[in-house]
Amino acid sequence: MNKILLNGILMALTIVMIVSCQYKFTVEPAPPPPPPPGDTTSFSLEVVPIWSEQGCTGCHSTGSTAPDLTPENAYNSITSMGLVNIDVPSESRIYYYPLPGGSHFAKYSVAQAATVLYWIEEGAKDN
Repeated sequence: MNKILLNGILMALTIVMIVSCQYKFTVEPAPPPPPPPGDTTSFSLEVVPIWSEQGCTGCHSTGSTAPDLTPENAYNSITSMGLVNIDVPSESRIYYYPLPGGSHFAKYSVAQAATVLYWIEEGAKDN
């Protein structure tokens, strides 16, 4: 009787272990290389379009949920709310909150996250 019980417990544990495994079959592309020295990431041409591509402006627009990420208001909105940390760029909320592993439901791709981080590291200019 004990042997049957032990075999049943072992089988149940094996099934639980197999079922609880998660596999990620999609491969994230590598982030783009940092811009060459002297070249800067353009806020208006490279960063702002990320928020439109991800659908962020559907919620984060004028008169809606802050920050306003529409092209005409994004820079003033994120800087006035303190979402950019020039001293420690990786701690900028506009960077880490929508990271692929972050808590926001809309997520940056690896390349988009790298672009936002490069922009902050370069001084978060309104360019």
